[in-house]
Amino acid sequence: MSRIHVCLVSAQPIPNLIPLRMDELKPTKAILLVTPDMEIQSQRLEKVLKQWGFSVVKKPIAPYNLNSARETCLNLIAENEKEDIILNATGGTKIMAFAAFEVFREMGKTIIYVDTQDRVVQVLSPESKNLDFKSLIKVQTYLSSYGQNIIRDKKDLDKIKRHKPVIESIVKNINQYEFGISILNKHTAPYRNIRTFPFEIEIEEQHKNTEFYDVLTIFHENKDLYLEDNKIIFSSIEDVEFASGGWLEEYVFEVVSSLSPTDLKMGVEVEWDQKGTKPPKNEYDVVFTNNNQLYLIECKTKRFEGFDRIAVNEDPIYKLESLKDSAGGLYGKGMLVSYKNLTDIQKKRLKANRLEYCDGSDLKRLREIIKKWMQ
Repeated sequence: MSRIHVCLVSAQPIPNLIPLRMDELKPTKAILLVTPDMEIQSQRLEKVLKQWGFSVVKKPIAPYNLNSARETCLNLIAENEKEDIILNATGGTKIMAFAAFEVFREMGKTIIYVDTQDRVVQVLSPESKNLDFKSLIKVQTYLSSYGQNIIRDKKDLDKIKRHKPVIESIVKNINQYEFGISILNKHTAPYRNIRTFPFEIEIEEQHKNTEFYDVLTIFHENKDLYLEDNKIIFSSIEDVEFASGGWLEEYVFEVVSSLSPTDLKMGVEVEWDQKGTKPPKNEYDVVFTNNNQLYLIECKTKRFEGFDRIAVNEDPIYKLESLKDSAGGLYGKGMLVSYKNLTDIQKKRLKANRLEYCDGSDLKRLREIIKKWMQ
């Protein structure tokens, strides 16, 4: 006898996915009950399930007609009377869920509900019990289930190890090097799209000071850039990216890695599965999954002043909130990590949008902050 999961497709796919990976419940086949509004979401679920090796069948169901939804479920059970058929009652509209629950209970079938708050699968019928679930969902699966496909991410861990002395020095002396890092970012950030190397940047006269040269010396001694007269010389685009803020991404990546999440990626570029010749793309500095939740971290080293103040007050926070919802749904979390101290207004906006933050000298406590966030 094979096992089948019946899933009520909704905008939140993770509760549909978790039981499918649990040894106690794992099926060979999934039947997706789909309303017209959820057709696109069902296609995303179907893609993930087929990648996992499950057979998938989609069937239409009325979202707000109790009798019609009951009839759909009765026919479904009759068609699979010899199979071990389980209803995952977590998704769908309330009418759909009520109709399906009612029919499956009447027929003595197993009904489960995914409680993401307490991280258990509740078996509601024919007996009542809880099944603990582990952290099962990886970054690629999570993003794919929300319609975002990874097309690129940074994987050169050896280079991250080579950069470690620079990063440790910057974080350790964060107050001393704050101004110098800001100047370095101003010099290098406009050139992140340069593709011809070696590449030289002239040091502006007003920035020839001890603090800036102290920062440049740290990078120079680690061979991440070279100083020659009044010029900064880069050998590769990777070195430009590292000097213009990539070091903070790598620091965050290393900190999160030490906390052993389920899955972790850095410098992720995704492409949405929307139709058209140019589907929209997004980038995530650091993204990881833990306890079947998605965590997005936006890293900022830029010195915000003048017109740039609009950007820090609006764009990064708005972007993080928007991407947290679109990529992580109800179970997504977001954090802004800033080398510069955030203003009180920015902190209030982050809290109002249920986003965490770490800024300035608190970067030394980043591991502690992220560990608490994950809990």
